[in-house]
Amino acid sequence: MHQFNVKKLTFYGVSIAFVAVLFKIVSAYGETNLKAAPAIGGSYRFDAQSLPECLKSDSLVLTIEQSGVYLSGNLRSGSSEGDRVKTGEEKASLVGKWETQGLSLSGAVPNLTGCSDSTATGQNSSVKLRGIVDKETLKGKISLTDKAAATDFTAQRQAAVQPQKKEH
Repeated sequence: MHQFNVKKLTFYGVSIAFVAVLFKIVSAYGETNLKAAPAIGGSYRFDAQSLPECLKSDSLVLTIEQSGVYLSGNLRSGSSEGDRVKTGEEKASLVGKWETQGLSLSGAVPNLTGCSDSTATGQNSSVKLRGIVDKETLKGKISLTDKAAATDFTAQRQAAVQPQKKEH
């Protein structure tokens, strides 16, 4: 018969106990100190009349896609139906991150008429956007990056559009 080795049993018992205690400590820390970023993905429509220069349009829509704390999106005029249909097919022109104080997005705005540089380069203007989400409202400041002044804005989240089922 095999004899039990007390040293081996003690070593394995202490090792298992150490792993269990460490798991308990890490789990307790995660539950109390780590919080997931709020779900802010979707489309936000705001009255663009108070916005600077080329961002003034009849209706401006910010579409945000979220993956954890990382954000991407597009800023476009929401007046034409064709723009809304293409939203899912286009590459995001704005990138940013959710931070404890709110969201931050920046990038080019190729989808807005009048926002391209009038120079021969034809490059798109850049936009910087910072804001906080309170329930269904996005409030913050937006500016053309090359301009110093930021303008306040308020945007309302739009209801998600349900895809229609085709009947055969």
